[in-house]
Amino acid sequence: MHFIRRTVLATAVALTAFSAVAKPDVAAITKQLSNIGLTPSSITASPMAGVNEVVTERGVVYASDDGQYFLAGHLYQNTGAEPVNLTEQKMAQLNKAKLAKMEKDMIVYPAKNEKYVVTVFTDTSCGYCRKLHNEMQGYNDAGITVRYLAFPRGGERSSNFNQMSAIWGAKDRVKAMHDAKNGTFDESKITPRPDLVMEQYQLGVAMGVNGTPAIVLEDGMMIPGYQPPAALLQLLDSKAKAN
Repeated sequence: MHFIRRTVLATAVALTAFSAVAKPDVAAITKQLSNIGLTPSSITASPMAGVNEVVTERGVVYASDDGQYFLAGHLYQNTGAEPVNLTEQKMAQLNKAKLAKMEKDMIVYPAKNEKYVVTVFTDTSCGYCRKLHNEMQGYNDAGITVRYLAFPRGGERSSNFNQMSAIWGAKDRVKAMHDAKNGTFDESKITPRPDLVMEQYQLGVAMGVNGTPAIVLEDGMMIPGYQPPAALLQLLDSKAKAN
């Protein structure tokens, strides 16, 4: 019995030592994930031994050092009073950086007394997107600036893809968006910008948007679905107090 316990203990120590010094095979991980349509943009060691954080165009996954095993899900740190979602934190950081590169093409409805800024992936054919837009004054009065990015839910196959391309091709995009949401937009004389709409759509896909409206907060956290002005303000105030 003593021999068995010593053997098990020695094996456990050896495995721990191995996982602590093992390094990810970047080429192998890249190859294995590329085989299933995931292209890594970065591969780094995660806090969990033997598991690596892999950032792809479709989000974050976790892979073994040799790339033969991977996990698609959330990694939590369980060392404090409550578990911390490390995957969500990472995605928020990535989202914030990606949105910063898109600022020049956003359609912005600014609050006069701005307290918060949210970015909304929107679709002109979406009922809840129109509901959100029709309450724009409420968001602005609450101190919330709303910035729009395009997310035609079917991509280029969307029935309103040309309309959204025309909105981003208009000289006055703010008015064009407002007219489109209210059914009075005339796109016939506008040179469309499908390149901008596809770029924004692809960004939304990479960030995990799968429906509209999708609201992204300043810290990169995403809230799927419509939020009325009062509820969104309460959420933003709560986050500000927590920080």
